[in-house]
Amino acid sequence: MQPEDYESEEENPVSYSIDNAILMHRDAHFAGSFPLMLEYYRVEGKKGANPEFELTRIEALYETERKSGKNLSPLLLSGAEAEKVGEALEAYRSLRTLYEDKTTGKLPLLIADLILSEEEDEEKAMEAVITQKSAIVPLLIDLIRSEKFYSPLFPGYGEAPILAAQCLGKIGDKRSLISLFEMLGEGDFFNEDLVLESLYAIGDPAKQFLLKVLQGHPINYDNERAALALIRFKEDPEVSLACLKLLKEIDIKKHTSFATYLVLNCEKLPEKERAEIAQFAKDPNIPKMVQQDLLALEKTWRAEGS
Repeated sequence: MQPEDYESEEENPVSYSIDNAILMHRDAHFAGSFPLMLEYYRVEGKKGANPEFELTRIEALYETERKSGKNLSPLLLSGAEAEKVGEALEAYRSLRTLYEDKTTGKLPLLIADLILSEEEDEEKAMEAVITQKSAIVPLLIDLIRSEKFYSPLFPGYGEAPILAAQCLGKIGDKRSLISLFEMLGEGDFFNEDLVLESLYAIGDPAKQFLLKVLQGHPINYDNERAALALIRFKEDPEVSLACLKLLKEIDIKKHTSFATYLVLNCEKLPEKERAEIAQFAKDPNIPKMVQQDLLALEKTWRAEGS
């Protein structure tokens, strides 16, 4: 039996889904308290505020719960949803234990600070981590490999791995290359850009790693990710020449998206190799999308020479 005035799933399935998400968020991050959640959401720009949750809807749920005198979560959340909340609460308890245990070392506490940091103290938490240099790298790698911390229900609101990735880039330890590379394509555009920046910050070790992946066989999604990441290194002739070589070797019809990344990386080709791009652009068998990229590249070079 649902509380009075509550819209059922049949009446508004979208609302029902959002309401469950709001309740899970409340229970995971605000100890099941709507007043605490509302206090947080009424301050603009808070890190953990989900943009899909309208303040008016949170207030409406709070009013429904207050009038009914019943906690909505047991009434509305499925067993699987309640289990996810339980996992998030356990993660909070584990972090709290680190602070309470007098034997906890400095490095785990810095990782906990990073995870729990709010917008206003993120930079301070990151700086404290970065000062530990290579010593803290294994813990940062563990964090970006931990699937649970990508969930907005868990401590850090799903942002902790990207903070760890930024720290790894600034530390510049090549042990982080594989883990950073595996983050590509797994998040939104903004976060992916930060991962690319972290790889670029590691410098030549990252470039050599990406070139090796780029040229691996058989061609798969990893080749595409490597080509994407190498766009940050496209000023380097070694990168542009490797991409041109692959363009000549692969079956472009079978690997069209990969080819488009390769073309992008050819922008800084030495003068004597640019004629090969012109030949490619004239090939009628090349997919139109790739051909357009080749022609755009030629146009860029002509503009530079004018």
